[in-house]
Amino acid sequence: MAYDPQLDKEIGTREVVVADAVYIVALRSYNGGEPKVVISMKDSRFPVRRLTPDVFLKIADAVRELAPAAPTA
Repeated sequence: MAYDPQLDKEIGTREVVVADAVYIVALRSYNGGEPKVVISMKDSRFPVRRLTPDVFLKIADAVRELAPAAPTA
């Protein structure tokens, strides 16, 4: 199947604040596929590559809140 940008959807987003750093957690589906989690810093162009354990746990809680919003296959 060829890529169709019309099938890209942002299912939901949350802001997570940890130690004065703001992370944007988004659940996105590309080309109508399986939803994926995208984590970036606020006002940043690139996704986050590494997380400390406390940030990871806060983001995991945010993803749990986003998961019910995702359509099930």
